[in-house]
Amino acid sequence: MNKMLCVLALTFAVVVPAFADDAKTIAQRVDDKWIEAFNKKDAAALTALYTADAVLLPQGVDQPIIGTENIRKFMDQMVNEKLQNMVLPVAQANMIDPNSLYQAGTWSADAGGQQIKGTYMSVIVRDGADWKYRADTWNMMPPPPATVGSGSANK
Repeated sequence: MNKMLCVLALTFAVVVPAFADDAKTIAQRVDDKWIEAFNKKDAAALTALYTADAVLLPQGVDQPIIGTENIRKFMDQMVNEKLQNMVLPVAQANMIDPNSLYQAGTWSADAGGQQIKGTYMSVIVRDGADWKYRADTWNMMPPPPATVGSGSANK
């Protein structure tokens, strides 16, 4: 009995970290495809990274964006934004089950010479042989407060 418990504990200790590493690798691979399509301003390729029933919740929308047709309309507009050098590093990713995971992280991009950044969270699922976003939400952090001149009023 003790041998069996030791084997189970050792198996769990080895398999669980590998499972987590796989989630992060999968998430980063899907995110890299998203970045590639975004940098090419390819709305069709961006839309293809989402399941047919996917839901987007970007900052500033008053209703969820649901399904391929609506996601494509949103992506058509988004690729026209003046954003460059976008990065999406994955901070955390965990498998929900063998066919789905969630991820969270930060993003940043250059917008007209100013860096903007925010956070995101996505659910990615196996869709046939591919991994795709089923749910995707992001927001943008407010710009830093304007700094007042370097002079001091208290002399």
